[in-house]
Amino acid sequence: MLKLQRNYRAEFEIGERHGLDLIPRDKLTVSYPFSCQFHISSGTYQTQNQGVFQLVNLSRNDQARLWLDMWNFGKKYIYMKFYAGYGENMPLVFSGYIQNCTSEKQGGSTEFITEILASASTEFYEYGFLNATFTKGTTLKDILGLATSGSGKISVGYITPDIEPLPRNKTFIGQTLDLLGREYGGYNIFVDNDEINILGDKDLIPGEVLVISDESGLLGSPRRANAYVECDMLFEPQIRAGQGVTLLSYSQTWLNQSYRVVKIEHKGVISPVVSGKLITSLTLSILPGDARTLTKATQTVQSGGATSGQWQKPVQGRVSSPFGRRTAPISGASTNHSGMDIAANMNTPVNAPANGKVITTGWIKGYGKTIIIDHGVINGKKVTSLYGHLNNWLVNPGQNVYTGNQIGLVGSTGNSTGPHLHFEVREDGTAVNPTKYIGNY
Repeated sequence: MLKLQRNYRAEFEIGERHGLDLIPRDKLTVSYPFSCQFHISSGTYQTQNQGVFQLVNLSRNDQARLWLDMWNFGKKYIYMKFYAGYGENMPLVFSGYIQNCTSEKQGGSTEFITEILASASTEFYEYGFLNATFTKGTTLKDILGLATSGSGKISVGYITPDIEPLPRNKTFIGQTLDLLGREYGGYNIFVDNDEINILGDKDLIPGEVLVISDESGLLGSPRRANAYVECDMLFEPQIRAGQGVTLLSYSQTWLNQSYRVVKIEHKGVISPVVSGKLITSLTLSILPGDARTLTKATQTVQSGGATSGQWQKPVQGRVSSPFGRRTAPISGASTNHSGMDIAANMNTPVNAPANGKVITTGWIKGYGKTIIIDHGVINGKKVTSLYGHLNNWLVNPGQNVYTGNQIGLVGSTGNSTGPHLHFEVREDGTAVNPTKYIGNY
């Protein structure tokens, strides 16, 4: 198996401040194999993203170039971009202005540690000011365009389509974020990677809905935290605040559904001499309008799922690999088969065997293109079904399906030797023989 090197690159633009004007004077790039420890926080809340970075054994000259404290803060600026990932795939994870930078030996060590504290979008949060009158019909995009025009590197990102143009002439005078908070206080207003975004309650930042599962890097079990769900996963640098994710945990199946990311913490060490996990910690919120909530009361059957032994067969074909112990048909496949494989021609219709609600459509490692359906509680147990190796799915997360509805097409994606359906049933997260529900083929 190919193992890619953890990698990072920190780019620094060093210049002079003249009021709100920034004049670049110097540039510096630090990258692997210099050791770097980082802790980055971002979210959809109206506060600045923060980053703490520790770089080891920079040259004295580079330490001096990055040095910044309260005495020269008003005269000098350092803007940084931090990229991290694996191999050459290093997305932008953080951008912002250094608030403080010190270099010293710590704990009697012979190594110099350069510690950087940075905040995102300082010019917008601290200096953003708006003094303008807008006419009836002015859109929020127009207002933000003017508000960001004098805010250095800030640009307009995603704006919810829910907000109507101004119904009458309106004058804005004051700090930009305060004005936005008063006028659009029911929305999530935040800046991420130098883009200001305004999300409605049901909005997601456009892009792929990430599936977080045991196979894709979920660490431990998700957990309730008041109105939110928290989980840890292996470092995922591409995830963004406001993005949609689908949770798929085999240990906490009652939490499995789609969410919006409201807080992200990236932390870890990238070093040629120190090893350890790179971790992304997420705080997730349920999107309003989702039929499922996080209360125990909702674990009763909402979808009218059939009882065990009464399900229809999901596809017409023959069983090529039953449930249980087997010889792995392909490298990487399990020898303890958690479902049954049903051989069928490519693009043979796959149907829902019972009523339920789709909680996942996405690519899952090993399974390829996959659908997961929640069937509610049957005989006191939370029951889900999984359909793997699909050529495509024909349903979406949150959609209710009924017995016999077509949900997908047979394929050969993931770890597969040919067209077939991998059909799996789980009770409270534990795989059981599907024949308990559909009978023998």
